[in-house]
Amino acid sequence: MSRGDVVIIGAGPYGLSLAAHLAARGIRHRIFGRPMEFWAQIADAGGERNLKSFCFGTNISTPTPGFTFADYNAPRGLETFEPCSIANFVEYGQWFQQTQAPWVEPVDVAGVERSAGGFAVTLQNGEALAAGSVVVATGLARYAEIPSVLAALPSNLVTHTSKIDAFQAFNGRSVAVVGGGQSALEAAALLREVGAQAQLIAREDVIGWQTRIAPRRSLWRKLRSPISGLGTGPKAWGLVHFPGLPHRLPDRWRTEFVKTHLPPEGAWWLRSRVEGKIPIHAGVAVMAARPGADGVELVLRRKKDGGESKLFVQHVVAGTGYIVDVDRLGFLSADLRRTIARLERAPKLNATFESSAPGLFFIGPASAMSFGPMFRFVVGAEYAAQTICRSLA
Repeated sequence: MSRGDVVIIGAGPYGLSLAAHLAARGIRHRIFGRPMEFWAQIADAGGERNLKSFCFGTNISTPTPGFTFADYNAPRGLETFEPCSIANFVEYGQWFQQTQAPWVEPVDVAGVERSAGGFAVTLQNGEALAAGSVVVATGLARYAEIPSVLAALPSNLVTHTSKIDAFQAFNGRSVAVVGGGQSALEAAALLREVGAQAQLIAREDVIGWQTRIAPRRSLWRKLRSPISGLGTGPKAWGLVHFPGLPHRLPDRWRTEFVKTHLPPEGAWWLRSRVEGKIPIHAGVAVMAARPGADGVELVLRRKKDGGESKLFVQHVVAGTGYIVDVDRLGFLSADLRRTIARLERAPKLNATFESSAPGLFFIGPASAMSFGPMFRFVVGAEYAAQTICRSLA
C-alpha cells in the first residue's frame, strides 16, 4: 500500500458508503472493520427492535443504482416506510457490503500515528502499513455515555443499553432503566417482555412520544410539513436538502442546535409497549448509586419539590445516550489526538470533513458537531462520502 492511499476505519453505513464511492472514482483504499458490527450487536441482544428513522431515509450510499434500503426490502415484501427492524437493517448492510464493497477486511485497527508524509497504521493482526489519508468512520460504538453517578458502580451492576448482549439474561431480575429517550424506553419494554421487573427513571417531567406519520398525506399537509429522511417539518427538510449549510454557521450556534434539535422521545410504535405496563418515575434525577450485596441502592430526587426517595434494584441499565469524545479513540496515538482541535469533545472539521491534523478525516456521528444533527443518522452518509471523494480525487 502506497503513502497516497486511503485507510477507512469502520465498516458501518458511513464506512461502506465511502468505500463504494472511492471505488467508483478509482481511488485506492483499504477498509477495516467487521461489517455492521455495532448494529448487529444491538439486533443480537434479542427482542422486537426497530429503527427510529424512516426506511427510505436509511440508505447506505453508492453511485450504483438499486442499492437503497427500499430496493432491498421491496422485492422481499418487507417494510419500506416504517417501522423497519434493526435485524433487517443489518441484513441489508451485509448484503450491501457483499455486493458493493466485498474487499472489506474484518480486522480492527490497533494504532494510527503520524509518520513522514502521512500515517503509520497498525492492525490487530500485526500488519503495519502506510497511508496518505485516514478516515475514522467508527460510528457510535466507542461513545456510549454513562453518567458519573452510575459509572462508579461495579461493571456487573450497570450496563449501557448498547452493551447488552442478551436481554433474556435479565429474566426474573429487578432492573432500573435510566433515561427518557428512545434507547431507554425500548430497553425498558424489552426487559419487561423477557420477564424482568423493569422500572424507568427519567429526568423529563413527561415522556415524549412521536406521532405516527401517514405514508399518504394531503398536498396541504405535504407543503406544511414536508417529509424527508430526517423526519417531518421544514427544518428537517432543509437539513437534508442543504446538508453543507450548518457547517457555515458560527460554531456556538451550530453546537447548541445539535444538542437541542431532537429532544428525547420515543417512537410511536413503542408507546403501547411502555405506557401502563412499566412503572415510570418521571421528573426524577439519580443523585447517588450505592452497590450492595444483592444489587444497587439508588437515591432519587424529585425536581418538583426536591424530595428524595430510595429504590433498590438488582441491576441498572443506562439509556443515557452517546457523547463523541476524541480521547475515547484509543487507536489514535496520544500525540495525534493532541493535535486535533475540538468542538467540546468532538473533532472540529473543515468543509471536507478533515480535522486539524492534515489527512485525518471523521465521518458519521463524530462529524455532527461540525456539520449538524443530520450526521448523527445514516441519511448523512451520502453527502459525507461524496464530499470526501471530491476532496481526495
